[in-house]
This record gives sequence, structure tokens and C-alpha cells, in this order.
Amino acid sequence: MEKLCKRDSRLDLIRIFSLFCLAGIHFFLNSGFYSQMVSGKRMFIMCIFRSFFIICVPMFITLTGYLMNKKPISKKYYKGLFKTLIIYLICSVIYFIFSKLYLHEEISIIMFIKNLLSFDGTRYSWYIEMYIGLFLLIPFFNIIFNNLNSQKETKILLFTLMILLGVPSIMNIFKISINWWESIYPIFYYFLGAYLSKYKINLSRFCNILFLIITLILDGLLNFYISNGVEYTWGTWNTYSSLIIMISTFLVFNLLLTIKINDNKTKSFILKTLSDACLGAYLISCIFDNIYYDKLANIIPIVKDRFIYAPILIILVFISSLLSSILINLFYNLIKFLCKKIKHKLIS
Repeated sequence: MEKLCKRDSRLDLIRIFSLFCLAGIHFFLNSGFYSQMVSGKRMFIMCIFRSFFIICVPMFITLTGYLMNKKPISKKYYKGLFKTLIIYLICSVIYFIFSKLYLHEEISIIMFIKNLLSFDGTRYSWYIEMYIGLFLLIPFFNIIFNNLNSQKETKILLFTLMILLGVPSIMNIFKISINWWESIYPIFYYFLGAYLSKYKINLSRFCNILFLIITLILDGLLNFYISNGVEYTWGTWNTYSSLIIMISTFLVFNLLLTIKINDNKTKSFILKTLSDACLGAYLISCIFDNIYYDKLANIIPIVKDRFIYAPILIILVFISSLLSSILINLFYNLIKFLCKKIKHKLIS
């Protein structure tokens, strides 16, 4: 993952928090929430929580922009993709073995290779496909960002992207289909992160929290109203390109930047270790989703009754994924060490 000359523990915390949100949003995906009729107080509260957890991927991308907005075109830069690809490969192999032994799926080696190359190595490896494209474009995005002449011009860039994404997300609520630019949301969040790294936001913590609460309640109300009486309705107003989700991401990210962490060696090491494990935890979390949510469905057959167990399931998946990914990182470091040893022997 990205490195700074002096590591900022706040950014480690943001990455870990984003992973927690990821485990949260996957509760909705795996618990049966989307197949339920939306009605009643419990579903309304769940809609609000979904509006909060959906910022997970936007937060990861915003953090990338915060960290990497000064990266130039260089051989060293492109080598930075190596770890991401190896972690993806390791997680895909683990998921392949899990699919064979636990899920009893008939997957051949040829099919595994096809899945690997099409970024289906794990259930959530679509993120790797997106990230690779973003990574390759980052130096060119940085040329644009770093050659803007003022904060005003940077704001215009962000507002332009918000209009391209946000206006269709609002129009689609009224059945007016405009969604051609929907897939460029990573570009907005990247530039948002770059902006937050360069300019200080004059917003008090109280106002930040207040605006965030209002935003989440409004988004929850919107989704509850649109889906009321039917199953949860999907649209650009509740995906990553939503104007409301853009605002929520900004507010949460900016709020977390205001946290003061009194660093010591132990605390910094723990945060760094957990933060570095987040990519692998993202990819490997699908294994624990399969295990835990299958058990939940067997024990609690009525979907709405499962919602009360959300905190337990989210924390279980979060911790299990992180601990597993720490082991994956240790394996990666071993591979890296052995490769260096082999290279040294070949050269000498």
C-alpha cells in the first residue's frame, strides 16, 4: 500500500475504518436485506445504516488520492503495483481451495485461471480491476491536479465531476435515465482525496458531525420512501456515484482527519500492521461471509430477525478477515525475501 515519509496514523485509522464499513455493507448483501419488503421502523433504521456503510469503497479511493497525489511517472511508481497483484493472487488461490473444500464447487484449474484473469478470483476482486486502472492513470491525474493554478480551479474540477455524477443520480429518482458517466466515480473520489490533502477544510467538528447525521437521515429517508412497500430499489441515487454518498464520504473522511492520535511505538505498529492488512482482508472477507452468513441463515430463517445480529456478524467478519490477512502479508513478505535472496545469488 502507499507510504509516506512520516507515517500518519490517522490515515491508517481511516483505512481500517473503511474496511469495517466494507464488512458492514456486506452484511446487507449477505443477510437477505435486499430481498425484503421495505416497511416499518426496523427497515428504516437499516436504510440509514446502509447509507453509512456504503461509503466504504469511496473512502478507500479517497484515501488513495490523499496519499498518492504527488506520485510522478517513474519505474519505481509502476513497481508499486506488484504487491497488489501478488496479494490478489494469494487470496484467489485461497478462495479457490475454499470453494473446492467447503463450498464443494466443481472448479477446474483452467476455470480458476480464467476467473483470475477476469478478476473473479474472489467474490470481491472487482475492486482489483478498478484499482489497477486507477493506479495506471494516477500519474496523469496528478499532472492535471498539480497544474491547477488555485484552490478555486480545484473546486471547479470537483464540482464539475459532482455535476456529471450527482445530477443523474437525482434525475434517476424521477425515472429520468441519465447514467453514462456513472462509472467515473473513482476519478471524483481520487481528486477529492487529493484536494483534502492539499487544502484545509474550515469546518468545525460539531458542524461536521451535525451535517453527517442530517445527510445520513435524509439518505435513509429517501431510500425508504422510494422502496416503501416493495423490495429495496436500486438506482444511481444509492450507489457510489450518488451525490449524497459523495457528501457523506467527504464528511466522514474530513471528520476522521480531525482525530488526534498520540503515537507511541506500540500503537503505531498495531495501526500499521492492521492498515497494511486491509487489502488482503477486503479480498479474503468473502470466505468468512460464506461461513458466517450460511450459519446465520440456518439458525435465523426469518430475514428481519437477522438484523439484530448485525453488530456481531460485522465484527466477526472484520476481525477474521484482518487476522487472516496479517498471515497473508507474512507469507507475501516471505516470498519477497526469498525472491531477493535468489536475485542476489544470481547476480553474484
